[in-house]
Amino acid sequence: MNLEQQRFSRVDRFVRNKGPAEILYGALVSSVVLAATSAGAESGDIVVLATALVSVTYWLAHVYADAIGGRFEDVEHSSGSRLKHALRNNTGVLLGSLPVLAVFSLGRLLGLGVVDAAFLALWFTVALLAAVAALAAHRAGVRGAALVGESLLAAGFGLLVIVLKYLLSH
Repeated sequence: MNLEQQRFSRVDRFVRNKGPAEILYGALVSSVVLAATSAGAESGDIVVLATALVSVTYWLAHVYADAIGGRFEDVEHSSGSRLKHALRNNTGVLLGSLPVLAVFSLGRLLGLGVVDAAFLALWFTVALLAAVAALAAHRAGVRGAALVGESLLAAGFGLLVIVLKYLLSH
């Protein structure tokens, strides 16, 4: 198996397992933190730092819960072994926060204020959630109104974060 096939195989395993769900968790967590921290922040740096630190903390909590919680099912491996496995296999939560931070940072680089850059990142999150839901539903054979409904439901989670941001900003 060549290097390209190995990469595809890892990506395919990631997508078929819980990778997309973890990415969505990461995107949602980071968008909520970004919404809350950007409400009173004068600097985009503090928003990025706070969002990144909470995302890393959430990721570590996810890793810890998987490693220790998994000991109930996997009695043959040590906690250290389970922790190494959890660190390698729970990167989706951390990866999911990166696009939200990148869009916020891009908005700031383009001259948007903190609040406007935050709204840009939050609207991006709405689109991301809807797109992933639409892809998942489509792959499951859902079509027509049901596909639209599943996509809108997912977008609704992002819209809740936008409502939170709006309430915190006014």
